[in-house]
Amino acid sequence: MEKSLFNSDKLDSFADALLCSPSIYIWRYSYDGSLSETNCPEHVYHRIFEHTGCLSYMINGAAERTPLILGAALGILWAAVYEWEEDALKWCYVIGPVFHNEVSNELLSDAIRRYHIDPSWRPAFVRAMHGIPAASSILFFQYAVMLHCIVTGEKLSRSDLRFQHHEETDRGMISVPHSNRHLTYQAEQALLQLIRDGDLNYRGAMEKAGLISSGVGISTNDPVKRAILSASNFTALCTRAAIEGGLTPDTAYTVGDSYIQSLTECRTIVDVRTVNHTMYEDFIQRVHRQRTNPKYSQQIHACAAYIEAHLDEDLTLEKLAHEVGYSEYHLSRKFKEETGHNIRDYIKFARVERAKLLLSTTDMSIRDIAEHLRFSAPSHFAKVFREVTGQLPQQYRKETYK
Repeated sequence: MEKSLFNSDKLDSFADALLCSPSIYIWRYSYDGSLSETNCPEHVYHRIFEHTGCLSYMINGAAERTPLILGAALGILWAAVYEWEEDALKWCYVIGPVFHNEVSNELLSDAIRRYHIDPSWRPAFVRAMHGIPAASSILFFQYAVMLHCIVTGEKLSRSDLRFQHHEETDRGMISVPHSNRHLTYQAEQALLQLIRDGDLNYRGAMEKAGLISSGVGISTNDPVKRAILSASNFTALCTRAAIEGGLTPDTAYTVGDSYIQSLTECRTIVDVRTVNHTMYEDFIQRVHRQRTNPKYSQQIHACAAYIEAHLDEDLTLEKLAHEVGYSEYHLSRKFKEETGHNIRDYIKFARVERAKLLLSTTDMSIRDIAEHLRFSAPSHFAKVFREVTGQLPQQYRKETYK
């Protein structure tokens, strides 16, 4: 009869289940961090667990008793569950390691530099890293909850899990904050409030926020992907803030979705930043116009918002009247009465304002801007732009950059 590894039928069965593809191993540590048992043939994983500081973090975090998700800078995850006997820590059970995503040579090179891996250990380290499976975070977190239930009899949900707050940076295991979350939150709230207020004095706040946070804390070897995810999250927050500032949900979500689509097409971090800044300025401008024109009726607000959200489309009086539920004649009369402009001129002014934004915040060519905003030709765009601003598009761009 095969010997029980953990002297528990439930734990042994759970350990066997985890070995199903992809194999996830289970480890048992004593209260002082000594390895007691494991079903993993590669003990080098224990050395990685120890060398990255996760072992000491696990022991130091035992007092809270709830499961702890541990992670090293290289994107490896472990989950720790604690077994207590009255007021004394008895065992720490660990499952892992797993990767967020497939391991790459760039990741391995970074890990060797970051953790000062001794040359004599590098071949074993690289071989072991290639053997770590990639697993869904959601599924892995559920395994942690299940293990806690088996060990303690207590049923928890994934929302009860704790997470390691710091990553370790060297052999001495000096903990440093990944980012100052409180400052990041403050800067984020300041930016969102500027949108709610439609406050055009926002540039200083954006620069300050950029110095505080480098984006969402995800494990990925692709910095562009990281930037896209961060900017998409920020766009979603800005969309809600714009609605709170008075923009209609239809307009806000249409605008937000269009910028998220643009983000998915970005190929460089510069592209992502450009789209991100343009999106933020766009929402600020829209809310500002909305809040500075309270005299507009709901239908005229809706018409103006539709125009702003569809400047890259053919806009006809028939289409606009259908959107707000007016006849063409009634919409035309009401729009001129409330805004002081006929619809045709309003569309022209709105397109020039959007062109100014694109000229000052993107590298789009003047021809592409003209085509994007539905001008018949670059020469027509230049003529209209000069009529409204007193400058040619290239002059405006040069002055803005200067």
